[in-house]
Amino acid sequence: MAKCKCCDSECDKEIKVSFCPECKSRNVKYVFGFGNLFGVIPKMKCGDCGFESATFPILVTNKKALDKTVREMKKKVAKKKVAKKKVAKKKKVVVKK
Repeated sequence: MAKCKCCDSECDKEIKVSFCPECKSRNVKYVFGFGNLFGVIPKMKCGDCGFESATFPILVTNKKALDKTVREMKKKVAKKKVAKKKVAKKKKVVVKK
């Protein structure tokens, strides 16, 4: 991959992203608590599903591919929300006597 001097141009700079192995979310953060005081025992937690682990997998990609993947994932989530609304409307049918 080509290296760039700045990120303003279209470049193929490598980006490292941690993701949750359970739900594939990128909302992963380090947890600081009494058990891992001073970072002796690192612990990470998914903000979406709550999965906890010492380490999470890291995806190495470029900015273009990451943006494309994020757009595709947002479309899938939007489709799921629409499908859930349709199912909820069907369940709300009230039978009158």
